[in-house]
Amino acid sequence: MFWLHEEDLPDSIGNELFCAVHLVYIAVFLALFFAYIFLYRKLDEDRRARADRILGSAVFFFGLCEYGITALIGHFTIYTLPLHVCSLMFLLTVLHAWTNRARSGSFGAKLHGFLSAILFHPGILGSLAALLFPDWLNYPFWNYLSISGFLLHGFLLVYGASLLVKIAEAPDPKTLLLHDLRDSILFLSAGAIAILLFDRVTGANYWFMAGPGSDSPFTGLYLHSGYGVYLLAYLLTALFITGLWYVLRRCLLFRARKDL
Repeated sequence: MFWLHEEDLPDSIGNELFCAVHLVYIAVFLALFFAYIFLYRKLDEDRRARADRILGSAVFFFGLCEYGITALIGHFTIYTLPLHVCSLMFLLTVLHAWTNRARSGSFGAKLHGFLSAILFHPGILGSLAALLFPDWLNYPFWNYLSISGFLLHGFLLVYGASLLVKIAEAPDPKTLLLHDLRDSILFLSAGAIAILLFDRVTGANYWFMAGPGSDSPFTGLYLHSGYGVYLLAYLLTALFITGLWYVLRRCLLFRARKDL
């Protein structure tokens, strides 16, 4: 069962949402998330940089293992490219980690700031959503895709804890929030256009830009009103969630500054 891919799985081999093992995974990574916040606050800049690079490299390594195994067993196709939002976060995390000591004002420092915004949103939010509602529960837990799914999203969430600490410590939090919001919207907008074109050319459905998934709440709207209305509703929902996420950041993290 460890090496089986989706096409080779027997029927009724998956697991239920929020079953015991799923809840254990959630509890472990939430505990690691809050523990990392506690520990990160106590580290100096050099140790923070080292911790980020170790954790960011680990996330990247787990991603390489998943895609490498998928390729070796002959299931790496146009539909398994690292173009999902979280897959992109795995690649960007290691780049963010290894630009954390770039000279102020340099291209590396600006890139690091841009990646910080992207990893805050959609990185943290996406990884948390994936842990709570994983789309790999059709695999047995003792399967490489199930294990890597939890490890990748879990450690990406833990990596995001360092971003929260730095946001709370920022000398000008209002300006940082506006810059991060701008960069996040820029990334999502440019990414959506690029993925939309890719989906049109290849027939894939990354980011659900070609249509809703089978369990999507937008499926009824898509079937009743068509693709254009679906895409507009999808865009407005994404903008609403982005705005809500940044309002939550303002309400919670600015208060956390008083405790630092």
